[in-house]
Amino acid sequence: VKLLNGHGVSYDLSELLSSEDRDFLIRNNGDKVKISSLNGKMVWLYFSHSEEVYGTFYKELLEVYEEASSKGDFEVVLVDNYDDEDESFKSYFSKMPWLAIPFSDSDTRNRLMQLSTYPSLIIFNSNGNVTTFLGNYIVEDYGTDAYPFTCERINFLLGEEEEVKKNSFLSHLLGRRSRNYLLSNDGKQ
Repeated sequence: VKLLNGHGVSYDLSELLSSEDRDFLIRNNGDKVKISSLNGKMVWLYFSHSEEVYGTFYKELLEVYEEASSKGDFEVVLVDNYDDEDESFKSYFSKMPWLAIPFSDSDTRNRLMQLSTYPSLIIFNSNGNVTTFLGNYIVEDYGTDAYPFTCERINFLLGEEEEVKKNSFLSHLLGRRSRNYLLSNDGKQ
């Protein structure tokens, strides 16, 4: 399935999210959270920029986060492409309930930006394997219905969607107002 294009791609999230002199992420109140606390959780890397906080995807992600985060088995990490100043970043980040790579660690932020463009969302399972590089589409199309955001659940939803499309096409094709019958292979109604 095209949305699950992360199959077989795996990362050590501790290495991916840290730097030589930093082993923590930050909350919008300044608290430091050890990267090791993410072990065993799904991690969503949210690639964003300052204007995105006003965008549709941000609002959808926030809604999903608020509904599903109480389960405690995943965390969103902001990877910001913010080239302005630290105070502007703090103002922007203050609206977000999740973790972030510190503004001061531009090397890690720039390295991570090589994985994706913005706005986008990469979903990692609890083992650090990529479920999808296109998590933004999963969030936009399915919201919390995609919970727990596993390959199996996403495949199920995609299969349901394909079935609906197939059935609605057949209904459209076969259900014409001008014709309320089918022809058999011998030409009879």
